[in-house]
Amino acid sequence: MNTPSTPSTPPAETTPAPATESPEAAGPTTPAAPPSRYSLGTFPNMFRSMFVIGLFVLALVAIVPRITQVQRPAVDAAGKASQVAAQTSWPVQLPKGLGDGWVPTVATFTPGTEKVQTFTTVWTTPSGKDIALKQAAGATQGWVARSVDDGDAAGTVTVSGRTFEKFVANDAGQVAYVARGDGARGLTLVASGTAPEDELKAFVAALAPVTPAPGVTPAPSTTTG
Repeated sequence: MNTPSTPSTPPAETTPAPATESPEAAGPTTPAAPPSRYSLGTFPNMFRSMFVIGLFVLALVAIVPRITQVQRPAVDAAGKASQVAAQTSWPVQLPKGLGDGWVPTVATFTPGTEKVQTFTTVWTTPSGKDIALKQAAGATQGWVARSVDDGDAAGTVTVSGRTFEKFVANDAGQVAYVARGDGARGLTLVASGTAPEDELKAFVAALAPVTPAPGVTPAPSTTTG
């Protein structure tokens, strides 16, 4: 008696491995670009960069205009002086005929040191410095001392036949000329500034009385003494 044979299991199918592409088949490889020598950060390269930047900055400085000082606008010092002369009945003075380069930049009439009513003008000189002219009736010693910037007495100076007391404030680099008024209500003048002394002399030599403005009623006197 024959026993039927068991059918055999067919062999499992084997999946073929993908073929590996050879380097020759992938084509030629592009070589990497060499790093820039400027990206290496070496000291010579940094020096070259800073040198170029420095030249550029110097060129900008050369072509950009520079302002050495602020130019203040001129004011009507003569008009203000005429009003003050009419209001106070003071023999107010201003320089006349100074010529080019002299510019009045301040003209005020306010209480000053120790509440002494003071007419102040400030002038820019041809050398670019400033001279201040202060005028007050009934000026106190404290007012004079502050007006000369607490300078030391340095004798007298005669300019155009007029004698002034001279004060020198070395710390401030300032010279002042003082003409004291006669009596307690006399008008005291102080001309001071950092301008060269020859300009200060030219300034006080040009001082002359101003004409009071018409139609202005004098105010009640506030001077002391």
